[in-house]
Amino acid sequence: MKCIINGDPFTFDEELSIQNILESLELDPKRVIAEHNQNLIQRDDFKNQIVREDDRLELLEFVGGG
Repeated sequence: MKCIINGDPFTFDEELSIQNILESLELDPKRVIAEHNQNLIQRDDFKNQIVREDDRLELLEFVGGG
């Protein structure tokens, strides 16, 4: 399955949930905002929202600093 994440092409063996994609990218779901095909996805829905062939995913990770 091919999709676009933050403008870059990614290939996965199968369709995955946003939660699974975040895990494969080693991103903490508690620190990420996700937009799937131009729709903002609630964190509670990451497990249920499936990313399919040619979908677009935008991920924004919050990073603290000081």
